[in-house]
Amino acid sequence: MHHFTAKNVFVPLAIAALLSACAGAPDQEHDSALVSESKVTLNIPEPQSLSNCDCEALVDVNENYFDRGVRALAARDYDQASDYFQRHRKEGSEEAQREADVGIAFVTLMSEAVSSSGTSDSSGVDERAEVMILALAAVQTLEGRIQALDALNKGLSKDLEKREEALKRLRDLTLGQSES
Repeated sequence: MHHFTAKNVFVPLAIAALLSACAGAPDQEHDSALVSESKVTLNIPEPQSLSNCDCEALVDVNENYFDRGVRALAARDYDQASDYFQRHRKEGSEEAQREADVGIAFVTLMSEAVSSSGTSDSSGVDERAEVMILALAAVQTLEGRIQALDALNKGLSKDLEKREEALKRLRDLTLGQSES
């Protein structure tokens, strides 16, 4: 009977691994000849030093009045946001006109919502999240307006039904008198 031990299994595996590594080793003389024949020249530019970079100026260059308006909107400074959107409109492009109109409409809606609800404190979240919070508040404001208009519409519909019924009775009375 033959007993398997770790030594009986490990030694043949180690020898097999060593032989396969030797068989797969690259020919270093051949590789160095290839590298020396085909010199590769890299034309990667040297990285600029960030110590003298005015990164704030780079960010400001790409930011337009619409972006500033959105930032002011996120900060719930509706007067400043409206001013920025008005300035953006003056840039003249058709796209700037549409963006400014949307921004001003949103500022107007939010200003009315804040004045009616009395809440104007910021939640202290990222600007993008703050704009989303404002968008949700705008949706809630519009839903409230829709409910109010639905109630008004129901009242007006009832009044119209009453008037139509009164006109019908008046016609019946008028026709009844003319027959007598």
